[in-house]
Amino acid sequence: MIKLYGNPMSTCTRKVLCTLHETGTPFEFVTLDFGKGEHKAPAHLARQPFGQIPAIDDDGFSLYESRAICRYLDGKAGNKLTPSDAKARARMEQWISIETENFTPHAMKFVYAEVFKRPQTPEVMATATEKLDTCCGVLDKALTSSQFLCGEQFTIADITYAPYLEYAMNTSAKPTISKHPHLVAWWNRLAERTSWRKAAGRP
Repeated sequence: MIKLYGNPMSTCTRKVLCTLHETGTPFEFVTLDFGKGEHKAPAHLARQPFGQIPAIDDDGFSLYESRAICRYLDGKAGNKLTPSDAKARARMEQWISIETENFTPHAMKFVYAEVFKRPQTPEVMATATEKLDTCCGVLDKALTSSQFLCGEQFTIADITYAPYLEYAMNTSAKPTISKHPHLVAWWNRLAERTSWRKAAGRP
């Protein structure tokens, strides 16, 4: 059985949890306590040399980095979260790259400042707001006539945005995100999926 080493509050852990639930993959969740520094302890560094989470162990096969783990888990489950068409699959990878480079770094500035209480300068927040608004506009346009980022199929791309939206919508980033109605409708669909509710610890 797959062992997942992470923390239920961690954005990256939640991506993996959502993928596990979405694919119906049995797993054991091993919670690492940030307060005790368990993610920096030698036992975890042997699994994840950067001292980050999550990491998995699948009967001796170790893997870290959440997006790679999601792809691996989906592959084992028959690629139900990955389009079979080459063009649609490339589109999924495009949206994952956009999440990594153009969405998450800016959304997380608000999360760092307001959730994790790590103050950011006004200049940093102004830039984050501008760049987040730009990315949300691109997402909104893409979601004008489709349920999910790759059309009507829910994919890993949708999952990768979910943890950051979950947190950001509870910060002062919400007005910037909420200006984009198609994006908000998409997020509402993601937020109510059973797999995501379980990953986020919501009833």
